[in-house]
Amino acid sequence: MAVIVWAIGAVAGTIAVWWLSSYLGTLTALARTDREASLHLFRTRVLPALIAVVLVAVVSGTLLVRHGLRVMRSARGLGTFFACAGFVLASVPLLTLALVLWILRGA
Repeated sequence: MAVIVWAIGAVAGTIAVWWLSSYLGTLTALARTDREASLHLFRTRVLPALIAVVLVAVVSGTLLVRHGLRVMRSARGLGTFFACAGFVLASVPLLTLALVLWILRGA
């Protein structure tokens, strides 16, 4: 069951990344002619998708940290690795989102 859920998530994520990358190309072209319209479309279409990805990453990272802390009781090295990987998985997307919001604030 977990493999099926993982496979569905991987396919959905691949489709989302493909759509988002093609959409960003369209927004870049639009930004050359109408900056305000491209910013509006970014805020209304790309930013919600980015927030959804960040939420999934934060939840996944939190679960991995939790799992790492549990494993630490029996396998200290492996548990530490899982906990650190989970922290990175949760914190990097949050930092990226904060950077995007900071950049948009100035735009």
